[in-house]
Amino acid sequence: MIWVLLVILGLSNVTQQQSLANSLFAEEGTSPGFVTKINKKALSIVSDQLKDRVIKFMNSDGLEFNISAPLTNQVRFTLRSSKIISFDEYLFDSSMSIVPQKGISWTGTNINVTLLASFSLLTTQGEITGNVPLSFDKTNVELLLWTGVNGDGHLKTDLITCKVAANNLQLQFSQADSTLLANYIPHMQNFIRQTVEQVVCPSFHAELVPVLSNRIMNTPLSASLFEQYFINYALLGPVEFSNQAITLKHRGNSFGILRQGSGRTRLNDFRLPYRSPPLQVPTADSGHMIDFYLSNYTLSSLLFWMDQYRKFDYEISRQATNNSALVGYLKTDCGTGDICAGTLFPALGTRFPGGEVVIKSHTVSYPRVVLKKNNMTIYIDSRVDAFVQQQDRSRRFLTASMNAEVKLDKPSFKDFVLHGELRIDKFKISDVASLVDGIDEGSLEFLVNALTELILNEDMAKKLKSGIQLPIMFDYTQQAANVSFEDDMVHISADFCATDRCSTTADNKDTDVDYYDTVQG
Repeated sequence: MIWVLLVILGLSNVTQQQSLANSLFAEEGTSPGFVTKINKKALSIVSDQLKDRVIKFMNSDGLEFNISAPLTNQVRFTLRSSKIISFDEYLFDSSMSIVPQKGISWTGTNINVTLLASFSLLTTQGEITGNVPLSFDKTNVELLLWTGVNGDGHLKTDLITCKVAANNLQLQFSQADSTLLANYIPHMQNFIRQTVEQVVCPSFHAELVPVLSNRIMNTPLSASLFEQYFINYALLGPVEFSNQAITLKHRGNSFGILRQGSGRTRLNDFRLPYRSPPLQVPTADSGHMIDFYLSNYTLSSLLFWMDQYRKFDYEISRQATNNSALVGYLKTDCGTGDICAGTLFPALGTRFPGGEVVIKSHTVSYPRVVLKKNNMTIYIDSRVDAFVQQQDRSRRFLTASMNAEVKLDKPSFKDFVLHGELRIDKFKISDVASLVDGIDEGSLEFLVNALTELILNEDMAKKLKSGIQLPIMFDYTQQAANVSFEDDMVHISADFCATDRCSTTADNKDTDVDYYDTVQG
């Protein structure tokens, strides 16, 4: 037998919760926005950690049981754990594997243990008590698990059952006890063989299952991004298990939080003007522990909601700019030898003396993301309006269209957060309508280019500063990661290590001591 993680969405509670999650975000047949793959290589960390865990609780008398049953109609036998006399930690081994189309498995093999137990034999003539060594050799422990959505909206693993294959299982009574209990020993030996799972399984369940539930695929269905955006992790179907990887297909859309009505009620808004495109991820083993494959849908939906909150609109004016030097350039009049808007465009100063220029831009459509090999480009279409503020009145003197191409620079992945800096790579001005002589496409592009260097790119680089939080499907210390742009997808790969086995010092995203890393007792 093996320890299996099964996704059984047929159970009523799991089905109801999964259906609720998906019905909010996706229509049937919707393609995933991103895909998570936990590769077979990752399971080596887990098996090593579980091996250490078993050794720790075996060496601290952690194998606890209290079993009782009638041997005959007149005799009842009770056996309680006391302490472990010996455990061969050198022969013990731990392994994990993926069971195709079912789940994952863990097996603990070559468990050789001798422990001291107290016994009680209640007969019609009275009670007989004492201590007896209990030993079993070359025993295998195998646990079966599944995963589902909890009531709190988390995806996590749970135990299905535990199986034990024990060899040479013996109650080693002393000579005196053997003589006294001669009529009952065969019944006792048979009883312990039949109840070996009650002896072994509770401790393995209590010590190992929480580690798995805490470390693998324990993640909520959504996560907050920045101030008012969220990303949806909800699954579009059951977890897929192959020989080499565990694959999870996520809805992967970002959504916004709106306020509505007199009570300013917070509402989730999932509207998007486009559907997720098909996402074909490689089936070959990447050689890494974790892979994320993001389509432009996940990124586009986030940028869509940023656009809805006017994050790509700009105003350059005295009120909106904290740069005193730049404010001087906005004047239509300036002193001899100074440079300002009036000296760059003399007709502007002549027509609007004593004024200050105000430039505003607003998007005319949502941003579009195009992913190609080694390249990610975001296309933003805007309208530019320029005004002159003269005392208490403002007059528009120019309108134009601007098409900008924005690149994502310095992509990185740390602790399941994708970081990057947006940068305006180039833009094109067109359809210029100006009331001022000398301002045309060329001169306006010159002006916008200067403003881009001084203001716009500095602000643009901060747009994704907080990063995009991806689900923490494998909660271990990250050692290395790589982010690459492919045709129609972003590929993120990462490798991890158990904290106490990392070859280099790494910052752990969770600085609190975890219960499951602490030996209790």
